[in-house]
This record gives sequence, C-alpha cells and structure tokens, in this order.
Amino acid sequence: MDAADVARRCVELWYAPEREDELRSLLADGYVHHTPRADLTADQFIGQLGLINGAWSDIDFRVVHTVVEGDMVAVLVTVEGTQVGELFGTPATGRRVSTAGATFMRIEDGRVAEDWDAWALHTLFAS
Repeated sequence: MDAADVARRCVELWYAPEREDELRSLLADGYVHHTPRADLTADQFIGQLGLINGAWSDIDFRVVHTVVEGDMVAVLVTVEGTQVGELFGTPATGRRVSTAGATFMRIEDGRVAEDWDAWALHTLFAS
C-alpha cells in the first residue's frame, strides 16, 4: 500500500472496532496520537475510539479527500450517525448528528508513526 492507501485504510478502521488487530497492524511501534491535551499511545487512542464508537449507532463515514506530501498524508473525513450513548460528556440525544474533520498522518515504512486531527465537534452539539 502507498501512503495514501495506508492513511485511508487507517481511517476506515477507526469505525470498525471489531477489526482492532488490523488497525494495530497499521500503527508503527511507538505510534503517537497527538492531541491538544496530551499525546496518546496506540492503546490509549484505540480506547478513545472505543468510547466514540460506543456513543454512535449506524455510523456512516466518508473519506472525502486525501492529499500526500512527502511522508505526510492529510485525510478529510465526514461522519454521521445517531448519538445513542454519552459523547464527550454529553448524554445520549437519540439525534442524527454529523461532523467533519481532518487527520494528518506521518507514514513511516508503510505504517502510521504519528498523527494529529482536527474535528468540527461543535456541529455535534448544535441544536
């Protein structure tokens, strides 16, 4: 797989918790997920994905664009689903919600070494 394929596949696996082993195989040893609050290990990041996936039903995501520059890949994603569980401290609403975000992944030897993402989370909680 080329860098764009690795990044797209990784994003697809974010929303497939039953395929955690496949996601882990795409993460390099020493993988870091950078957030504004703290850097997360692979275990911590996958745990966070579990919480997010548990809060939604009928998730529908789309990779809208992928851009590669050197070892960096930017992926624009849209996601929608029904909020059936607590999400970022907000109790289940039962509403259909949608958001968009971008992730920036550094690919090293065919695996994701580190990434950063930015989401329009305010759209999840708009009335």
